[in-house]
Amino acid sequence: MMKNLVPSLISLLAAPAMAAVVQTTGAGSATPAANYLSYAADFEANTDLASPWSEGGLLFSHTGLANDNGGCGYAGEFCVDLGAGESYSQSFSGNYFAATGLNAYLSIRSASTALNGIEFAVDSGYASIFVMWQTWLDGVLTGSGRVSLGGAGIGDVLALSDAVGFDEVRVYAFNSANVTSGYSAPAIDSVRAFTVSEPGSLALASLAGLGVAGLRRRRG
Repeated sequence: MMKNLVPSLISLLAAPAMAAVVQTTGAGSATPAANYLSYAADFEANTDLASPWSEGGLLFSHTGLANDNGGCGYAGEFCVDLGAGESYSQSFSGNYFAATGLNAYLSIRSASTALNGIEFAVDSGYASIFVMWQTWLDGVLTGSGRVSLGGAGIGDVLALSDAVGFDEVRVYAFNSANVTSGYSAPAIDSVRAFTVSEPGSLALASLAGLGVAGLRRRRG
């Protein structure tokens, strides 16, 4: 058994890491139990609609035009048709990050290491929320998907996780679940991301080392 185990472990360590991006919804659905570094951004200080915008170890930018909520303020506080306490989205708090335009998307990038997971509240400039997302690593597309999140103004939390990691997430919002290009109006808030520490990789390497040592003792 040991003779078969060692080559398999060595091959596993030598092979390129493979994993799939997992999409979930709901706050906390992509957060690991332990051993991770976290990053957070809420855009409260970005009242000038700056892009790129750096906060909490993450870098945000967008294509298209900055979405200022129909001209009534980035957080909606200057909208005359909104009552006290109302906002652009029930899942948002204060300022948010948004854009509109042909194939416009919001970019969330890691300022340092690759991320293993991310969660963010998302809404849309359309009446219903139809999100298309992409994950990238070193300029290579690693995952993509679409999700419907109900009516605009309520919003929901979209979560993405990947054991291998990604260094950029792009978020689009179209007017239909079947549309993948055209006018896009995405908005996000309350971004939480994490990077898992290395013990898992070290444990795998240790296991391979133990297998090699056992084989040597057996041969001796």
